Amino acid sequence: MKNRGRIGRRRRSAAVATGRGGALLIRFLPSTFTISAFCFGLTSVRFSLFHKWEHAVTCVLVAALLDALDGKVARLLGQSSRFGAELDSLSDLVCFGVAPSIVLFLMSAQAYGRVGWSACMFYTIC
Repeated sequence: MKNRGRIGRRRRSAAVATGRGGALLIRFLPSTFTISAFCFGLTSVRFSLFHKWEHAVTCVLVAALLDALDGKVARLLGQSSRFGAELDSLSDLVCFGVAPSIVLFLMSAQAYGRVGWSACMFYTIC
C-alpha cells in the first residue's frame, strides 16, 4: 500500500507540471525573450531602410538588453535547451552582426562604395 501511494503522488505531480498552462508558459519564456530580440534586430534593419537612424540604433540596444535577459531567465527557471541555444545563436547573428552592419552601411559607409561595404562585411564576419 505504501508503495502505491508514492506512485500516485508521482503521477499527480507530473500531471500538474505538464498539464497546467502556467508551466507551459514558463517553459517558453526564455525563447520569448530571444524571439523578441530577433524581432528588434530585424526592425532595426527596417528603420535603417527608411533612414530613421535613432530608431534603428534604439532597436539594436533593446535587442542587446533582451539578449542579456534571455540566458539569465533560462538559467533561473532551469529551462535551458539545445533549441534555445541555437535560437539564441541565430538571434545574436542577426542582432549583433547583420543588423548593425546594415545600419552602419546605410547610415555612413554607403558613401565609400566598395570600401564601406568591405568594412561592413569584415565587421559581420569577425
